[in-house]
Amino acid sequence: METAFATVEDYKKRYGEPGDEGRCKVLLSDASNQMLSAFCEVYGTYREGACADFDRNATAVCCLLVNRVLSAPAAMAGATQYSQGAGGYSASVSFGSALGEMYLGKTVLKTLGLDAQVRRAFTPMERGEAE
Repeated sequence: METAFATVEDYKKRYGEPGDEGRCKVLLSDASNQMLSAFCEVYGTYREGACADFDRNATAVCCLLVNRVLSAPAAMAGATQYSQGAGGYSASVSFGSALGEMYLGKTVLKTLGLDAQVRRAFTPMERGEAE
């Protein structure tokens, strides 16, 4: 079962019309999968209601992750600094964060309620000590 935390319509309400709706839909699915993976690391299998912060913020965070990817300038995707000049004019570009990359940073994890440390204890069977 695939869980999508946001739709293209949710994205449009927050960031306007995407250039390519098909790509936006795929990226929303990718973002949802990343969020599910992070959820599973902390709480196990996803079920609605297990974490109220996650349920409240999942749609907004999913759209935010996709917007990071869709907002990346195609021509200079990896630029950290760029300068050019001609005549009396000059231009420079500098990007301070990873553009075009989908990632769950500390702020996003905190927003989703996934910033807690997890303590796990394994039974002898889980450690492979029991037959």
